[in-house]
Amino acid sequence: MSEKIDGVPFFYRQLQSATTLDYNLIHSGGSSVPYAFSDGAGINYYSGVYPNFDNDTEPSMGMAFVRFMLCTEFSDTTQAEGFNDRFPIGSYEVATSNDDNNGTTGAIAFEYATNALEGSFYNTNGDQTGNMVNITSTTPFNGFILDVQVTTAQFVEGTFSATLYNGEDSSDTIQITEGQFKLRPSLQ
Repeated sequence: MSEKIDGVPFFYRQLQSATTLDYNLIHSGGSSVPYAFSDGAGINYYSGVYPNFDNDTEPSMGMAFVRFMLCTEFSDTTQAEGFNDRFPIGSYEVATSNDDNNGTTGAIAFEYATNALEGSFYNTNGDQTGNMVNITSTTPFNGFILDVQVTTAQFVEGTFSATLYNGEDSSDTIQITEGQFKLRPSLQ
C-alpha cells in the first residue's frame, strides 16, 4: 500500500532485496455477529499491512470490504464458492461504517494507526464526500493440492482517497490522497 497522508508520501511494502521483514500482510474474513442475529448481517473481508512484530510502533494501514457477502446469501452458496466473485473491477464508495450488521454494504472502509501498537487510531466513520475507491485489477489466488482447493484468496489492486477520523476525537482528521493498494483478502 502507498498513499499521501496529509500530502506526505508513505509506503508500506516489503522490498524483494530486504534482508529483514518490514511489514506483514494481514487478512481475515468473518462476521462478529451470529448469522441468526440479523438477516442483514454480513461478512467483512479485511486486508492490510502491519509492521514487523519486532518494531510494531510503526504505522499500520488496513482496509475492510464491508458486507461483501450477506448472511442471507448462504442459503444459495458457501462463502468459499462465491468468494472470488466478490471483488469485481469498478468504483466503490468509501464506507462510513464498517459494522458487519448494518455498515455500508458493498463499500470499502479504511483504518490507520500512527503507531500500530498504541495509536492514535483513525477510520472512515464520517463524511466521505469526494472520496473514492477503484478496484483496477482482481485475480483469484486460490491454493490447490492436486485438484482440491485448500485456500481461498484474491489479489485485489486499486486506488483510493479517504478522510480518516480519529476514533477518540472526530475533529482530528487525516486526508489520504493518491492511495494505491495491492492486497490479498482471504478466508484463511
